[in-house]
Amino acid sequence: MKNKNFLYTTGQFAKLNGINKRTLHYYDEIGLFSPEFKEENGYRYYTCFQTVQLEMILMLRKIGLSIEEIIRYQQSPSGASLAELITGKKRLIDKSIQELLNTKNFLEQKSNKLAMSLAAEHGKIEMVTLPQQRILLSGPITGAYDDDDFAVAGDFSLRLKSVFGLYDNFGSRILAEHILNGNYHSYDCFFAYGREDIEIFDAIRPAGVYLRTYCIGGWDRLEEVYRKICGYAREHCLELPGYAYEEGLNEMSLQNREDYITMVTVGLQKCRQGGGP
Repeated sequence: MKNKNFLYTTGQFAKLNGINKRTLHYYDEIGLFSPEFKEENGYRYYTCFQTVQLEMILMLRKIGLSIEEIIRYQQSPSGASLAELITGKKRLIDKSIQELLNTKNFLEQKSNKLAMSLAAEHGKIEMVTLPQQRILLSGPITGAYDDDDFAVAGDFSLRLKSVFGLYDNFGSRILAEHILNGNYHSYDCFFAYGREDIEIFDAIRPAGVYLRTYCIGGWDRLEEVYRKICGYAREHCLELPGYAYEEGLNEMSLQNREDYITMVTVGLQKCRQGGGP
């Protein structure tokens, strides 16, 4: 045997590398990583050069390789086979990171909506400035929420699932012109917000100033809210071009249907002054 001054016992080697001694025994038993020297009396000794090999094993385990995969690699190690292993695991890690980021975004959206629901006041109207927003649209609906509309909703849900994996609840869109004419149930389609990192969307909700209010209670109270919006627009000489967007804020925390909160967002602009051609 070489000079023991250059060798480490199992306990010493474990401490040196920040690993449990039992783990070293287990790795030895399964043939994954063994001490360089074994005496007849059972004493085992590792060399300092084995630290690099152990670090490689621990790194491969950390990125998700199974013990069987590492043993197979050790049976025929090469730069090419290691590069292939690492490249494959990097793809899995990148995918996992993206899934976690998507989940984080989903939870942030839910948290933001719940915060808005806690501050919501039925029928209170405010002006908000919103950035440009990508949106995805379903097929046309009637607003009767009958079997045909629910079939469209089902198809839209599947589409959103395929595009985003995780997605927030979707809302309903109605032409502002219908609201102004008293057609409060003549809906256009369902909508969902797109994402900047995914090049899939159907339309753009333009940047600008919007009216925003909340309906607390069943959908039968939405007519009351829309009447208030129309009255506010007339009083302040505002036009309502485009669409109104309805979205629920508290589905995941709802205990009573009468506590349901719908947020309504409607684009606006100042009335044009008369006298022009």
